[in-house]
Amino acid sequence: MKLTFHLIANAHLDPVWLWDWREGLNEGIITCRTILDLMDEFEELTFIRGESAVYRHIEDHDPETFQRIRKYVAEGRWDVVGGTVIQPDTNLPGVETFARHFACGQNYFMSRFGRRARVAWAADSFGHCAGLPEVMSAAGITGFAFTRPSSDVLHLEKPAFWWEGPGGSRILSYRPEVGWYGIERDEMEKRLDASLAAALRGDLDNVGIFYGLGDHGGGPSRRHLRDIRQWSAAHPEVKVTHSGLHRFFDALTEEIERKGDGSLPTVKGELNFCLRGCYSSVAKFKFAYRKTEAALARAERTDAVIRSALHQPLANLHGAWESVLFNSFHDILPGSSIERAYDDQLAWLGSAYHQSQRAELSALNALAMHVDTRTAKSQRDHPSAVSVLAWNPHPFPYKGHLELEANMDYRPISQYKDRPDELPLSVLNAEGVLLPFQSVPTENALDGWTAPWRKRVVVPVELHPFGWQVFEFGWIEGSAVPSSPEPLCASQNGAINNGIYRVQAALGSEGVQIFRKGVEVFSGAGLSAIVVEDAFGSWGGFNPATDGQSLSNLLEQWRITAVEIVESGPERTALWMRFSGKRSWLEMTFQLYRGRDAVEVSARVLWNERYARLKLVMPLGAREAEFETPGARTLRQPSGEVPGGRWVRVFGESGTFGFASDSLYGFDCTNGDFRATVVRASGYAHDTPPEMPSWRPAVDCGELKFRFLINPGDEELPILAQWLEQPPVTILVPAKEGKLARSGSFASISPDSLQLLAMKKAEDGDGLVVRVQETSGKTTLAALTWLGTEIKLGEVKAHTIATWRISGGRAVRTSITELSETD
Repeated sequence: MKLTFHLIANAHLDPVWLWDWREGLNEGIITCRTILDLMDEFEELTFIRGESAVYRHIEDHDPETFQRIRKYVAEGRWDVVGGTVIQPDTNLPGVETFARHFACGQNYFMSRFGRRARVAWAADSFGHCAGLPEVMSAAGITGFAFTRPSSDVLHLEKPAFWWEGPGGSRILSYRPEVGWYGIERDEMEKRLDASLAAALRGDLDNVGIFYGLGDHGGGPSRRHLRDIRQWSAAHPEVKVTHSGLHRFFDALTEEIERKGDGSLPTVKGELNFCLRGCYSSVAKFKFAYRKTEAALARAERTDAVIRSALHQPLANLHGAWESVLFNSFHDILPGSSIERAYDDQLAWLGSAYHQSQRAELSALNALAMHVDTRTAKSQRDHPSAVSVLAWNPHPFPYKGHLELEANMDYRPISQYKDRPDELPLSVLNAEGVLLPFQSVPTENALDGWTAPWRKRVVVPVELHPFGWQVFEFGWIEGSAVPSSPEPLCASQNGAINNGIYRVQAALGSEGVQIFRKGVEVFSGAGLSAIVVEDAFGSWGGFNPATDGQSLSNLLEQWRITAVEIVESGPERTALWMRFSGKRSWLEMTFQLYRGRDAVEVSARVLWNERYARLKLVMPLGAREAEFETPGARTLRQPSGEVPGGRWVRVFGESGTFGFASDSLYGFDCTNGDFRATVVRASGYAHDTPPEMPSWRPAVDCGELKFRFLINPGDEELPILAQWLEQPPVTILVPAKEGKLARSGSFASISPDSLQLLAMKKAEDGDGLVVRVQETSGKTTLAALTWLGTEIKLGEVKAHTIATWRISGGRAVRTSITELSETD
């Protein structure tokens, strides 16, 4: 069979990198106009372009150019590829974020061009998570082209292969054996020569060759096209065709069908690692991104469930999703762009976070208007208790503690001046049962205000799946005192204990010691904080063999410089401590709850370093670790700094250990220690040394906050991680009559092995969309209980993603894109 070279012209454009989003998107207009002019001049030229955000920008601001693109799409010379909004990082976003990329991108392409992409395109993303084939398959993607990691990082038997996800979904994938997505002006003939030599050593008849100037747009040049003509004339033994990703993958598919499915190797698991510094660069953006991603997911399902149950219109959260999707771009979320670009992107994220909060509050207020929220009438001129509505945003029940906070009167309560702790408080659940509680400090500290006014309590509660409960909280003179268990242990020498865990910290020591049922969780000094040398730039270095894999050149071993017991009572006890270095410090508040087999930690770091990295060190004889990654659970041997998701299960010498966080992405297992990177101090869009001049700012100088928890690494760890990131919501609501009971549930999903990815308004507005992923590794039958009626959804194969449209009490299977097979 004669070799066929498929020349795939592209113009890689980072909408944000060494420039801001305004310049990046406008460069999309400039580049596309240039390419269109070349296509007018060279009738053989074809071109690929993905990223619906770029197309939409052109459509909005240069409709004439957009119509020219549509003309060439119809003629088959302009190939609409990728299927996503932009080219996201493919290790760090949540799995639903990937799903929305394809839903938003594919729906846009279908509406504007009458077709959807079948081939995904990741020109420059820094490695790819193991679950991505499951997402792509569920979105109707059959092919995937990429160029990172390169062959010096990730060996592949052949440039074309089957990439198989954990659920068995297979995507025909291709990484060029020679070169990358772009090419220099004078390199075309060399690229073709090298590609021919490589093809003759292999057994593929169809060879994909990417070319074009590109990091800031660009694309093919006249010289490229003339050199191609010249080389083609000199090599009649090769069929040289100007192609696109769809034409190329169609040819590959036909070749595989001819040669047999076994002619290509199968690759299972992730396609990693490269540019490892990106798992923790620009933590201030990563922390904000994770917070926004979680807030949007919680708000959307809260709005969808409540509004649908009340037969009300659902909120429009497209603008918030546009922010989350755009900000997942592979030079924004990984932390490799310039400082002023991050100023813009943080502001953009902030708008999405606020929009999510508003939608959630609106839905909860709508629920409150239908629920019986009455409180007992006050006597004489005494304030009544307040109604607090608690909402569980998950399809599984919540059993744990909540904080309730409210003003007990409209002015400080003067009769309890100088004895605020004696103010009689009462908390009743939905059945009017008096609940045990513990008063804890509020956030305010007003000097001279010795009379009580605002109160915060910790209360043990139970909430139904997608359910609510009304609590009555107030100052009630003469109220009965609930029976409370014995206070949790807290000693003045820096130790707290809930009967399961003991946490202790001593001044001058290097670590916090944690015991579970009397057995040390961490060996040696315990949980400690170290600063290591980090001489690499934003990407963590470009030499994969040495750069940034596992940084261990110790600069500082921080010591404990302050310890204080800040809470002690029957429901929760808390220890605050500070690790200090020469210029920076880390404060952590450890919280233990009654009956809870976990330690929760709220942390605050003040960072003022250069060329350094802060790591939490947990020595436990780590041999390997299972990471929650987007769409999969990935087991890894110690292999340097790796990307992780919401939780990690570490297998150590004495058993398993669980770690979950609401912000951190970079982890490593080194010399038996499990280590979590908190923050780096490189430069913005900074390469490896020479050293930054002193006037250039170090990334993340200032204050950052994050939370994490530890547990035994049992089956509760994924649930605890969801509660940590998306806890139940409480709001104060008016006291009034209502048709709905004081507690209840709208929906639940079974079995428990199904992780809910989304419950949302359908793209066309007709009904609800429910999306799940199976997590136990066993095929199961899914069911949705909606307003007390069970709706059978159907079979979900092990580890796969399934989507249904719910309308009129019926469930219809659909794809992530919600487009039918005939669309």
